[in-house]
Amino acid sequence: MKKFKIITIDGPASSGKTTLAKMIAQKLNIPLLESGALYRLVTYLLIKSGKIVKANIENKEILIKFLKEIFKEIKIELTPVGTNIYWNGKLIKEELKEKEVESTVSQVSAIKEVREFLTELMRGLAKDKSLVSEGRDMGSFVFPYADIKIFLTADEKIRVQRRFKEKLERENYKGKDLYEDVLNNIKLRDELDSQREVAPLIIPEGAYVIDTSYLTPEEVSNEILKIIK
Repeated sequence: MKKFKIITIDGPASSGKTTLAKMIAQKLNIPLLESGALYRLVTYLLIKSGKIVKANIENKEILIKFLKEIFKEIKIELTPVGTNIYWNGKLIKEELKEKEVESTVSQVSAIKEVREFLTELMRGLAKDKSLVSEGRDMGSFVFPYADIKIFLTADEKIRVQRRFKEKLERENYKGKDLYEDVLNNIKLRDELDSQREVAPLIIPEGAYVIDTSYLTPEEVSNEILKIIK
């Protein structure tokens, strides 16, 4: 098999890109760059600092200064099983799944300066190494020169059911209005991701498109591996 340097896996929320990216990275034994974790991290840090207030987000000079300063305290470790993020020596993982982070991340990720900051960061992380990178603009904007580009898609109802099932397994997301919340969140994220001014969600040029609606993760993984081979 030819050893490709960068493999990107893009797609809308709950299309299966994170699951598939982890499977491919482990099967190829190369690092995985989870861009969503980085956008959630920025969102989490803004919330923790109190800078999620709209006035502060819109003050781009304050925002960029904040990111540059706080990322001096951040360590990012890429492994085949995922992207590990440490803040002041503490692994930040479950915090990135908090409800407030999830409901705000699309707003934060639509900010031009945030995307530019993280794009530069991710390109630096990928320098001189092979990796799998997953997100919404990996093949179209962050790594347009990637060797293999995959774009996953799935029916909206299927994606909502996947996210609903995932959240049911977390105690802090239980509630009678959960399904409606998930549906509205998926719709909102799709709208924001596809309509944002900077690096919107699109099918990257030269990408292989796979509909995951009625396929198992293993079936999709095998299809991607065939493409790579």
